[in-house]
Amino acid sequence: MMAYLLQRVLGALSVLLVLSVVAFGLYALTPGDPAVVLLEASGIHSPPREAIVAKRAELHLDDPLPVQYINWLAGAVHGDFGRSFRSYTPVAELYLSRIGATALLACVSTVLSLFLALPLGILAAYHRGRIVDRLAQIVVALGGSMPGFWIGLLLILLFAVQLRWLPAFGSPTPSGIVLPAIVLAVANIAVLTRLTRSSVLDVLSQEFVMVAHAKGLSGRAVTLRHVLRNTYIPLLTVLGLVFANLMVGTAVVEYVFSWPGIGRLAVDSALLRDQPVVVGFTIAAGLIFTTMNLLVDVGIATLDPRVRSL
Repeated sequence: MMAYLLQRVLGALSVLLVLSVVAFGLYALTPGDPAVVLLEASGIHSPPREAIVAKRAELHLDDPLPVQYINWLAGAVHGDFGRSFRSYTPVAELYLSRIGATALLACVSTVLSLFLALPLGILAAYHRGRIVDRLAQIVVALGGSMPGFWIGLLLILLFAVQLRWLPAFGSPTPSGIVLPAIVLAVANIAVLTRLTRSSVLDVLSQEFVMVAHAKGLSGRAVTLRHVLRNTYIPLLTVLGLVFANLMVGTAVVEYVFSWPGIGRLAVDSALLRDQPVVVGFTIAAGLIFTTMNLLVDVGIATLDPRVRSL
């Protein structure tokens, strides 16, 4: 287990190293002088040349590019990703102040997706070709084809404007999280339903399931003890990717509902050309995806020791 864990950690670190090169390249290729932008953000309009030279020396902007990358990487390892061009606030502080709201929205959306997708996928597999299966196929088709921002606008129009049951703007409250969580869950319900159905159908065709029925086990016992226990690996793998994608890929939905998360922060920063914050989002996305992949790999290896030898 330790060898397997070490292998996965080294793989995650190599991915983060490559990502750091890409992120620094984006930062280095940004047009304009960061020293001038930072001085203007701190309140010094039309900064004198002496102040610009001093700021460039402070930021080591006159050093060779490899030296700048090493200095930037050393700061990034300690959590220093620079300061925002607009607010002069440390980038790490900006993301730490908002990542909790994004994590809350991602967790609620994931739980909602599982609560609806797993039973629907299992029922569709057990009733293949019947009405339940066809309804599940319709849900998969609609959920995978409708864009999130369009669903969000429709829900706002219906539940916030017409019925006035829920607020139009999202917030980390019981009522404010409902609409954005539903919008994010729609596409994930389609993915998880399709995966659950195919996984259960694959397990149902195995010989050990027929043997379990031949031994006289009830259908519920076969489902719980044999079918579901052999479908968790693909589900756990996709679930990790779904959660990571919810953490970093919900910028449009967060913007529609004015949700105070890291996705909206990244969109606002891109519109304002605040490059350090945009680059910080690249690093945050890489950290989230590699961490989730590592946790999924370790979880699968813990539950199924056969995976460690692959």
